[in-house]
Amino acid sequence: MRTFCALLVFTMVFYASCFPANAIEINSEFNSKKIEGIHYSFVPTSLEDARQSNLQEWLLLNNKPLNLGLESRPVWIQFQLNNYLNEPIEPILSFDNPLLNNIYLYHFIGEEQLKSEHIGDALPLSDRAIRSESLLVKLTLPANSETTVYLKVNNNAGIGLRVPLTLWQQDALLAHKSMINLLYGLLIGFIFSLAISSIVLFAFSRKHYFACAGVITLMLSLFLAYIGGFGLRYAPSSIAGLQQLMLPLLLMLITILLLPLQRHVCKPNASKLLKGQTAITTLYALIIGFIWLLPTPSVTLFAISTIPIILIYHVITTLLYLRQQPTNPNKSLLIALILFFIIVIHFAIALTDLYAVTRTSLMITFAASLGCSFCLSYTVIKLFILQRDEQVTAQQALIAQNTAQDALLNERIELQERTRQELESQVDERTFELQVTLRELEDKNRELEQLNMEDALTGIKNRRFFDKKLIMEIRRSRREQTPLSIIMLDIDKFKSINDNYGHLTGDQVIRAVSDTIKQQLKRPLDEVARYGGEEFVILLPNTDNQGALVIAEQTRLAIANNSVNVAGTVIDFTISAGVYTQIADDIHNPELFTDYADKALYLAKQHGRNQVVNFSIPQ
Repeated sequence: MRTFCALLVFTMVFYASCFPANAIEINSEFNSKKIEGIHYSFVPTSLEDARQSNLQEWLLLNNKPLNLGLESRPVWIQFQLNNYLNEPIEPILSFDNPLLNNIYLYHFIGEEQLKSEHIGDALPLSDRAIRSESLLVKLTLPANSETTVYLKVNNNAGIGLRVPLTLWQQDALLAHKSMINLLYGLLIGFIFSLAISSIVLFAFSRKHYFACAGVITLMLSLFLAYIGGFGLRYAPSSIAGLQQLMLPLLLMLITILLLPLQRHVCKPNASKLLKGQTAITTLYALIIGFIWLLPTPSVTLFAISTIPIILIYHVITTLLYLRQQPTNPNKSLLIALILFFIIVIHFAIALTDLYAVTRTSLMITFAASLGCSFCLSYTVIKLFILQRDEQVTAQQALIAQNTAQDALLNERIELQERTRQELESQVDERTFELQVTLRELEDKNRELEQLNMEDALTGIKNRRFFDKKLIMEIRRSRREQTPLSIIMLDIDKFKSINDNYGHLTGDQVIRAVSDTIKQQLKRPLDEVARYGGEEFVILLPNTDNQGALVIAEQTRLAIANNSVNVAGTVIDFTISAGVYTQIADDIHNPELFTDYADKALYLAKQHGRNQVVNFSIPQ
């Protein structure tokens, strides 16, 4: 039975090779045609040998593109082009697989050679006749002619001998390439944007799973770019022939990075399964460190035979973790692993010639890559949200615990207070009077401390508070090397206000000035204090001289536009201000700031009042 089947197969192959391949016919309706009727052979060693050999000894391929799998031998391809038009045309021959090392094209009409050209991804774009990431050759077909094309395709340093051919009318090719490049750009751009988003989130949150997801997604976008031949456009010409090596290397690196991402997402407990998975992936990473030195076919064969095994290990462990913790991040990670497994399997099938690979079938890889990238981004974002919710829940539980402890503490305090009152009722009158006296003294001390910090008239800080605050800010300015600004303000002709309207009116003017100054200060660290009498001081940490001048001028204008209404009499008044800014270098001389600001205030008074003067240190 086996002998009969083998004989039947041999007979079918023999008779198929005897039938000529269908010639490609060019007529008035020609727009584009796939070349799927060809003869191919591994026997010829030169062009002359290929032309003189018997075509019936060549293998015939009809109705599908040529895909020889991991074949490393150079193959010769022959097909005919028949131009039935009454005018010559110049169509474009497109090799729809941009990952072919060397292609030698010979175009004949009878015995006359029309064209000879060498292309391939081993050549940089600058050395190609048509500078495109696709492999394109312009042909010249004379009017009413029958021409023959011979191709020698060598991909011994590549990842598979797949030679899909299409003949294009130039305008149709331009429209087709524009659409394909647009789709490629949208797809790769979207995946690339997901990668950049994850990396940016890592920069802000310092969560390592964002970095893992970002790098994996970035490698997926590079993988798609290299499949489409776009890697050559941006790679240096010295490594143009290495772009096919990047495909298996990228897949292997993604497989390795999936392990730390799985650790961050699933958070598995220590087990023998986990140790085994870690050991295998670590060994795999060490092998990758040296395997890239081998020829590309060897690297590719190693990749497509080992990556599925490790990915199955990843999928199985993720399923086990998912049963323990059925969370959304674990589910989406499992989907991402399955989609990446589909990418790897489709890549392996395409290389081993198990079915005809077309642009339509490549959409499986594109769709799986898009879905995998989206699932990875969803995984890490959802994980971040869950961790944030857990932190909020923990904080709320801690707050509730502290509240309960505070309530218990209050109960204890109340019990102690009742006990103390019972004990106090048993002491003599002298002890009770002493306690009352001590309590009154304590209240007075609190009031005195408050008075020592705030000005009784205006409610703002007083001179004593300002002196302490100034020393603190001078130390900070010197430590952080930031500018410290001081504004000294004084009410112009305040004595005449007191003389004309009385001291009560003067007090209202002082309160109005203090309220206006407080409205101009927006930052919590900015302080205003009553320096004495009708004089105020503003302390502005980490504020440069220009900023201090702006605040001083805004304050002066606000006060100039303000007025006090006393018993139907409107009192207008102004202020003068002096500004001093410096990065502190001497913490033992704090009065230097107030002295210089006061000198600037004095100059403002001397030059007509109602103005801001800046104190500048001569260089």
